[in-house]
Amino acid sequence: MQLTCPSCGSILSGRICTACGADSEKPFRQKFFSWFSSFFSWMRHYPRFAIWSILILVGALYAVVDANVDFFEKHAPKINAAIHSGEITSEGDASYVVGKWNNDIEKLNADLKGEGWVAIRQELLTRKPYLDDLVAQNEKFQRRVKVESDAHVDVNDPCEGLAMHEAAPLMLQYTRLFTSFYLLMERAETATPEISAKIDEVTSEQSAIERRLSDFGDHWKAKGCK
Repeated sequence: MQLTCPSCGSILSGRICTACGADSEKPFRQKFFSWFSSFFSWMRHYPRFAIWSILILVGALYAVVDANVDFFEKHAPKINAAIHSGEITSEGDASYVVGKWNNDIEKLNADLKGEGWVAIRQELLTRKPYLDDLVAQNEKFQRRVKVESDAHVDVNDPCEGLAMHEAAPLMLQYTRLFTSFYLLMERAETATPEISAKIDEVTSEQSAIERRLSDFGDHWKAKGCK
């Protein structure tokens, strides 16, 4: 605790000096760099312990990011992407993949602004990167489901059972539906009765999948899953 003002030397009764008005507490940046300098000085003297400390800090950071996927996606998406870019090995990885998949669905389903077939088709095709990511996230999720299915992790875990037997098949169906729809759009340079009929079929199937996804959400909540 600082007892005297660093500016005028007066006795402090609080953080702000009553004599000169100076703030006795170091700015955060100054304190950070002072701590950083001390840490590296300690590392030079005790390199073996320093390495273990760094490993522990990295592990702690990973645990924090893994447990707070939504927060880091909002405030530090690059950190989230770096932590969860590989295969699914934790609940945080799974939450990240499902979150990205849902975000791709929202982007693909966003309202269209164009008018007329040419403008609408062109606008849809500009969203193709979201489809590519949707496919990648689904494949990653399905690979993890295969691993967990082989390990029978759903036997004593109802939430895992819901994810494996309800969510995964629906994600696969929805992804395949969008893939086939975009293949149709790439070929359909002009609107024909046949194209319109196929679009109606896609819309009908999409509505059915979304109803089942809504049912899955109800089942998930009923089981108290998070």
